[in-house]
Amino acid sequence: MRGVVAVAALAVRLALSPAFGQERFRRTPPLPDARPVELKLPEVRTAVLENGLTVATAVQPGALTATLMLVVKAGEADSPPDRPGLAGLTARMIGKGTKRLSAEYFENMVEAMGTELSAETRMDYTTVSLRVLPEQLDRGIFALRLMVLEASFSERELAAVRREAFWGLVDRMKDPEALARRHLFRVLFEGHPYRTAAYAEDVIKFIAAKDVAAFYEAFYRPANAAVIVFGAIDGETAARRVAGHFGGWQGAFPGRVAVPPPSPNARDRVCFVEAPNAPSAAVVAGNVVMDASGPDVFPFLVLMQVLGGTTRSRLFMSLRETKGYAFYAFSEAAFFRSCGAYWARALAPPETIVAAAREILREIEALAAAPAGPAEIEEGKSFLIGNLPARFESPEGFAEGLARRVALGLDEAQWDKGPERVKLVNADTAGAAARRHLAARPIVVIAGRPEWLGPVAEAFASVEVYDPAGTLVRTLVKGERQ
Repeated sequence: MRGVVAVAALAVRLALSPAFGQERFRRTPPLPDARPVELKLPEVRTAVLENGLTVATAVQPGALTATLMLVVKAGEADSPPDRPGLAGLTARMIGKGTKRLSAEYFENMVEAMGTELSAETRMDYTTVSLRVLPEQLDRGIFALRLMVLEASFSERELAAVRREAFWGLVDRMKDPEALARRHLFRVLFEGHPYRTAAYAEDVIKFIAAKDVAAFYEAFYRPANAAVIVFGAIDGETAARRVAGHFGGWQGAFPGRVAVPPPSPNARDRVCFVEAPNAPSAAVVAGNVVMDASGPDVFPFLVLMQVLGGTTRSRLFMSLRETKGYAFYAFSEAAFFRSCGAYWARALAPPETIVAAAREILREIEALAAAPAGPAEIEEGKSFLIGNLPARFESPEGFAEGLARRVALGLDEAQWDKGPERVKLVNADTAGAAARRHLAARPIVVIAGRPEWLGPVAEAFASVEVYDPAGTLVRTLVKGERQ
């Protein structure tokens, strides 16, 4: 029996080791599905009312619910520099009472329809949503009109929203990866409005009800918004009812000056963010890239798959499977109105922080210097195309995609023509995109305990040290004693 247990224990150790993982299934991944599920999205019909409000409808006959969504073309980047987080708090205040109804009464009215109100603020836009049963659609449109056109902002309700937002951020920033990613955005977008989105939790306490009201008056305007209705609906009827409820909404288009995109980082830069209670270190490296409508978006998405999109990608295979530097390693990209950004991320034990950071930089440099192979490109394309139907099949995923298209004014390539654009990507177009957007030196951000700083300071020529709130504490030059 002892022999059996010993053999079983050895098998477990081997199964968890990088080499064993490579031997069994990493070296010979399954072939992509030759017949991916076809993406079939409903037609989106749009109309613009006399007051400038866009109304968009999409009929989904088999859907069990109908979704109502207000899209406001103002997000965290529109928050004033001295009031970061204002856009998000304003969105959370929508539905917290109206000029004639208390917050409690309105909340009960929404609950009586068997639904919940949700609000989300992104970099360039904000969404406020209700999902209702088809028979409750009229009441839902009426409720959306009340909360938007008759919004009321009391200090009492704002205090509760502020507390919720504050503790939500505090809890989120306990994750070293979230801390590192926030700081990456802070340094990438220095001097740009997008930096406003990378705020610390303590700034929320300075936001007052008058600030929320001012932001609402400035940006919640019909010409700066859209109402989207989709699901098991009659599209024409829904559009007429939205027009009937929102046709009287007044307000001119807010003046907004186009902001040029920030320049990509071009020098070696390493930041260390103190995370006193972090169980492991987060290593994030990234840079600025093209905006959401750029011609390189689809080749770049394929590149991100090759670099770190799956457990068969270069980052995961190198940092976790082969060298054991990290518990995991992936890459992501986000595209906004003014620009985009990509980042590679890894969670590493203290003893391999430096090795993980250097390996991430090496993999990014390698992809910029030499084109990805046809097999890697095809696998990345297959993954993207195969996952699009799953992404859009849920009401949440469909709403996210449609809101993004409407808010950023994207064309059909970012909607139902996406798979066709992905299919056109090849090694040449992906290689050209890599040379254009991955050649610039990425910024490295490491979030970890202060006692882990020593090896990092000795490994890199210069390290900027920040406290958890993102304030620069000191800059260490290689060889300087701490």
